[in-house]
Amino acid sequence: MAEKKLAHDLPCSYKWFLKKYAGGEIGGEEIYSIYGMDFDSVEGGDIVHQHLIGLKNNLTTPNKLVISETDLGEVFFFNYDTYKDKECKIFLRLPSGKNELYAANFYEFLIKRITAYA
Repeated sequence: MAEKKLAHDLPCSYKWFLKKYAGGEIGGEEIYSIYGMDFDSVEGGDIVHQHLIGLKNNLTTPNKLVISETDLGEVFFFNYDTYKDKECKIFLRLPSGKNELYAANFYEFLIKRITAYA
């Protein structure tokens, strides 16, 4: 249902995370998950809800799916322009607005975020 609403297949590494942990935080930063509720009425860190709000407010595009945001204004997102072999590269949008490659996939994203707080 989430993939249909997003009009994108979720990356395999992200699906693994959802199946294993259902969601969570790293260093107090929420990683958006799927709450399993109506996407239009759910609050909080549901990835579909956040994407719909981001699109509505022109904060993202259909091919950029935000997965986490920091208190410092950093935004991590799947860039579907890079979708290949059921995986997506993750980019970091800095507060300056500049986008830079952060991780080759969600596994690498997790390792880098955990390491940053270790």
